Amino acid sequence: MPHLSVSLSVQPDRAVIVTCVWDGVSLDSNQVLAQVPDTIAGAPSVDLGGDAVTAHDDRGPLPLTVGVFEDDEAGPTRCWQVGRKTSGAIEYSYAAHPAAEEPQAATPPLELRAEGSGLSGALKCFVLLPPGPEDLTFDLHWRTPTEPDNATDVWLGVCSLGEDASASAPLTGKGLELLGDTYFMCGDLREQHLREGPLSTWWLTPPGIDVDSFSARLGTTYDLMSHTFGAPAHPYRVFLRAHPHRGANASAHPASFVMAMNPSRPLDVGSLYETLAHELVHEWLHLDGSDHEKTWFVEGSADYYSLVLPLRAGMLDQAAFLAAVNVAARECYANPRRGLSIQQAQRLFFSDFLAHRLPYVRGMFYLADLDARLRRETAQKVRVDDLVRGVVRDRSAGEQIGISGWCTRVENTLHSPEMPHLDDLVITGAGRPSEDAFGSQFEMEMVDVPVPDFGFDSSTLVTGHVRGLVPAGAADRAGLHDREDIELPRYPEIVRMNVGDVLDIKVSRGGDSATISIPLTGATALVPQWRTRQHTTD
Repeated sequence: MPHLSVSLSVQPDRAVIVTCVWDGVSLDSNQVLAQVPDTIAGAPSVDLGGDAVTAHDDRGPLPLTVGVFEDDEAGPTRCWQVGRKTSGAIEYSYAAHPAAEEPQAATPPLELRAEGSGLSGALKCFVLLPPGPEDLTFDLHWRTPTEPDNATDVWLGVCSLGEDASASAPLTGKGLELLGDTYFMCGDLREQHLREGPLSTWWLTPPGIDVDSFSARLGTTYDLMSHTFGAPAHPYRVFLRAHPHRGANASAHPASFVMAMNPSRPLDVGSLYETLAHELVHEWLHLDGSDHEKTWFVEGSADYYSLVLPLRAGMLDQAAFLAAVNVAARECYANPRRGLSIQQAQRLFFSDFLAHRLPYVRGMFYLADLDARLRRETAQKVRVDDLVRGVVRDRSAGEQIGISGWCTRVENTLHSPEMPHLDDLVITGAGRPSEDAFGSQFEMEMVDVPVPDFGFDSSTLVTGHVRGLVPAGAADRAGLHDREDIELPRYPEIVRMNVGDVLDIKVSRGGDSATISIPLTGATALVPQWRTRQHTTD
């Protein structure tokens, strides 16, 4: 079985000497030894010159040539090919330097980046990995850098897979995907981490939020989910990374999550909690199958449980719960892309954030509606939780469960076809959840809501940089120009606006600041909105 040993030696200047030993393989001349995409989801990978990587095997120095090939999924990928047939274990090494350019506004925080006392990044961005086999085994360890004055070492290292990985006690695992997706953070972390049971939070720069209360709440939520899904909680790490932009960028990793935000303009703690609670659900709840088939379930169930479980436990009050549910309903049913099928939305998943939200919110409302149907139509008052626990249990025992398997489980409980409900609420998005979807304590009304159409590309709402200005559209009529930098509310705030409201946009021109107002007129859609039920007495 091929085995890859990875060693990370962090230098005082915060460069990382990466040394990999690949054992159990034999390569012919011109075969690829290791490779890395130029970018990963827009984040830059390690910048290496032609002779930056050196290699040797049992016969001595191993000549390498560098090439570039187009990968259908990864895009341009640099590869290092051997110049002769190899003999025995192959060792290759190089120095990986943190990215020097400012991080982009809308890319996940994957690249190797220096920050505060240390650095962080996903291994797939700075460790050259072999092209296969996918199921190779690996071990990972790091060496502590020494201070220039030989002072007591204060450096700590932690990653998705564990902590304190020395050469004598490395972290181990199986699979190239697991290794590449591992996130790594190192530096003076002694006073810059918190533990709440199996959940821990780590940062190199004070993140500008009350980390104590945030971590405590998240740790309690993690325990709650473990109990609900009937499965033990394992160590989970949250990495908080700084970036200079408005809003936050995030990325999920094995048993961990990284969130990048501006410490001087941090994300609202409530929004940050909702994001992380969503990610915690993924530690248990999955289905098998291709992404375009299951994304709505995986992401929808995470949206559903990250709201419903804290509400049940009294960690989220009804007002905050309803605010989140009602915004999600607007994102779903007044979405400019609402006419897309779930398959069409999936094709635009990474390129159009409006389409990106459809699988999440449709899946959430389907599960809420299913829970109501189960409560109404089963004598034992079965909950969707009961079906979910069965999925978690059976998948952990090795059973493959896809969407058809899920439908079968629902049909065995309700004794009626489930696909029509799935088609109505998820596949086409034509239907609406029932009034009691979130319980009898809430009542629903249909509200006429504006469909956001401001006359520029939807990416403008994320980046604050006007793109795709539509001639004679609302923004053009109001006086905006293509490629201008603007300040406007975050999209969740825009979604909350009603018919007749005005969107105010700040724009700077020649040192002067002006406000341009766009009235919310045009197309509207009827959207379900929930409120606390008003009880009356005769």
